[in-house]
Amino acid sequence: GRAPRRPFPDRSWSLPPQVHQLGARVRELFAGGQFGDALGVAERRLDLCRRTYGSEHAMYATCLNDVATFEQVFARYDRAEALFEEASKIQKKLLGQGHPHTIATLQNLAALYTAKGDAPKAEAMQLLVQALQLSSSGGGDGP
Repeated sequence: GRAPRRPFPDRSWSLPPQVHQLGARVRELFAGGQFGDALGVAERRLDLCRRTYGSEHAMYATCLNDVATFEQVFARYDRAEALFEEASKIQKKLLGQGHPHTIATLQNLAALYTAKGDAPKAEAMQLLVQALQLSSSGGGDGP
């Protein structure tokens, strides 16, 4: 039979060139401080990832994270939070809660809560991140 499609492919698998090119363009615009343009390209990449992989794929979660990051830059915190949370749910389901990508998204949420001025949520999220980092490094008994 045919092997099932893996949600997070190994190195032998490659992204469609357009997804890769758009990702490179987002990073280039971001590095140049062109956040508005970077957001537009990140939105196009998110749509392409959704159409290419569906909304239950690790690459789609990565694209959600990118868009959320730019929404945060523009202080559109509610949209950023919703996108980070969606990315986090997908990553937790597909990669596990101790995976570095999952933890990175939770760190992004903690930074978002700090930017919003929600210290209690930021502190709680940082504690969760620390616990997951400890348990994924083998430094403790998992949650």
